Amino acid sequence: MNRIIRLLFERKEFILYSFMRVMVMVLGLVSNIFIVRKLSVSSYGVFTVAYMFIGLLTTFGFSWSSASIIYYGSKERAQSGSISKTFWARNLIMLASVAVIALMFICFRRQINGYIGEELAGLLLVWLFISVAEDYLAQYFLAVKKQLYSGALSIIARLIYILCVAFMSYDVRMLIILNIVSHASVLLFILGINWKDIGGFRLDRKWFMEVLNFSLWQLFGFSGLYLINFGDTAVIKYFMTTEDIAVYNVAYKLFNNIADFAYVISSFYASGVSEFFVRGNSRGLKSFFYRERFLIFLLATIAHLLVVIFAGPIIVLLYGTAYRGATAIFRVLMIGSWFRYAMIFYMLYFNISKKHKILQTLNLVQAILNLLLDVALIGGFGLIGPAIATVISIFFTLAFSIVYCERKIHKRAFTSPSSDNTAISGQYPGGAVSGKQ
Repeated sequence: MNRIIRLLFERKEFILYSFMRVMVMVLGLVSNIFIVRKLSVSSYGVFTVAYMFIGLLTTFGFSWSSASIIYYGSKERAQSGSISKTFWARNLIMLASVAVIALMFICFRRQINGYIGEELAGLLLVWLFISVAEDYLAQYFLAVKKQLYSGALSIIARLIYILCVAFMSYDVRMLIILNIVSHASVLLFILGINWKDIGGFRLDRKWFMEVLNFSLWQLFGFSGLYLINFGDTAVIKYFMTTEDIAVYNVAYKLFNNIADFAYVISSFYASGVSEFFVRGNSRGLKSFFYRERFLIFLLATIAHLLVVIFAGPIIVLLYGTAYRGATAIFRVLMIGSWFRYAMIFYMLYFNISKKHKILQTLNLVQAILNLLLDVALIGGFGLIGPAIATVISIFFTLAFSIVYCERKIHKRAFTSPSSDNTAISGQYPGGAVSGKQ
């Protein structure tokens, strides 16, 4: 028992950060319940379209370059003590993105308003920029290993938002304004920036091209992930009924929320592991990949087993008896989620070791394989078919990654000279792992 308590205490900041990410998900779910109850069905439909539009523009307009701050910023910080080159390189990329998005809104505002169903284009542009600022700050704090700041800013914004939607009256326009105001509160976290991390304007052309190349490959991979998310639905819609889509999407969205939580691991540990690679710290790499990884994956395995066992009650509790048919689909998809938790550690290696092209190509291959298997399996297995297709495509990516990465990770962890004897407890906030074996 004492050993378990000590292990948990050593990882208290990772546990707290994970709890914060869970709270963000819960607050989002609760706020949506208030919104559904207060808006009419037609108004909620308009808000859903607007929200989907913002999500699409954020993904393909800005988010594709956000990971560069974590991976390249942490590397630069390990080498020079600042993230100046990465910060200004991404600023130039973002400036181009902002110009394109703003021009699109100006030129196509009537079409955008017509698509959404209300005159909201101007507010959506402001909302988009606030979302970008929030993402920028969150990624900065992750890069400089202030993970709890990153988690806190998201929670504070959502707490303000949920108080507004719970106790105020609103239509769609006012709801978007409430989104803007509540999330603008994160701008106060600018006070937490150490300006020495950023410095004055500094353009390193070679570094800029590396950051741009990395970001463009992320965009390439996002296209594959986008296809995965909507490919199943498109195939089911073609071969089956609208009711079947509803049943499948209940299982898929729940699976996606659980599987995507794996990215909490990469966002928390990316900056520290990047520094280990830059400094040739084999002790840190050995401790992370051959101790911490196994502990985290063991906990993930236990959690997945519990979810699979209680899948039926979970589905009924959240969605009602009408969606009981989603239980078997959800159980199959949870195998894919388990694979994704194993894959997240290889994703870290791909990005840190500049093998991101391979990773993003894998994402696209996974999406294409998923789509082909959807078509091949839906006839024989019904709604279980797309779920099996999703699991097989994720397993393909994992199997390739194990073959490609594991030997290389072992070599770096066990044969590389350790130029930095700092324990991982000195690298990760709260002493996530001890680098001394």
